[in-house]
Amino acid sequence: FESGFEAGGQTREHSLLLRSLGVQQVAVVINKLDMVDWSSERFDEISKKVKQFLKQAGFKEADISFIPCSGLQGENLTKRATNELLTAWYADKPCLLDIINSFKIAQRAIEKPFRMFISDVFNCMGAGFSVCGKIESGSIQLGDRVHLIPMLTPETGACKSISLHDESVQWACAGDYATITLTGTDIAKVSVGMVICSPSQPVPITTRFRARIIVFNVDFPITVGYQVQLHYQTVNEPAVVKKLVSLLDKSGDVTKKKPRCLPKNSNAVVEIETSRQVCIELYKNFKELGRFMLRAGNSTVAAGVVTEIYERAPNSGRSPLP
Repeated sequence: FESGFEAGGQTREHSLLLRSLGVQQVAVVINKLDMVDWSSERFDEISKKVKQFLKQAGFKEADISFIPCSGLQGENLTKRATNELLTAWYADKPCLLDIINSFKIAQRAIEKPFRMFISDVFNCMGAGFSVCGKIESGSIQLGDRVHLIPMLTPETGACKSISLHDESVQWACAGDYATITLTGTDIAKVSVGMVICSPSQPVPITTRFRARIIVFNVDFPITVGYQVQLHYQTVNEPAVVKKLVSLLDKSGDVTKKKPRCLPKNSNAVVEIETSRQVCIELYKNFKELGRFMLRAGNSTVAAGVVTEIYERAPNSGRSPLP
């Protein structure tokens, strides 16, 4: 536990990433307690440290659960505890499966325009080709026309078939992980990270946007020109921090304009520029599509939300999209 939780450990990083990605409920599984004879003192020690950190990260105490278990013995996973050493202090309490089943189900954004980020592309039998991905918003049915972007010239295709869990369906909506067969466009122009969207309400395309970010436990402060990898849905794109706009306090108020650098654990507003065009949404319009992470080397250095999207204007440098 200590090696994964101390500074630089993956437990801390994964917890911050969960919160940055919008996860609100979390179950903390304290595994291998059988190695310490199901010690309640060890369980309480770990729970106290992790709970304090998760609350600081933004999780509500009511949405945090702790479950003692043993993966090797299968104890307290799908059935409630039966081991006498464990039931001595954890009797008639929920197992891991009980906690998972008690999670509140998030609402699906069915009423919003259709959005699906492509996670895989492959040829299929007959005409057309297939793409896989999670539908983030809206819905699609057989025969619908869709846009595939970003491209130099937007491609439009038609939905030939839809499959959910290897079963053909007539319709799919937000929250479904679907396989969609498309016709009317060339597979050579389609790649992972592209978006299938509604032709009447396409996804904004840009190479530069403004965002509010939280800087994690970085080794060196972030400065203008800092090279990062933008991770967003299925997109993994080289990017650079082009401008440090301001430092913020925890309430979101500006404490310093045009800072020279961003130290660890700071909140800030920055402008980021990608090497190629990316599809991205404003956080206020699409929470699921307005979050991103920045990585450098082998670690996550920051996470943030998009506040403004810029486009190239014919005469001036750029202008914000509405």
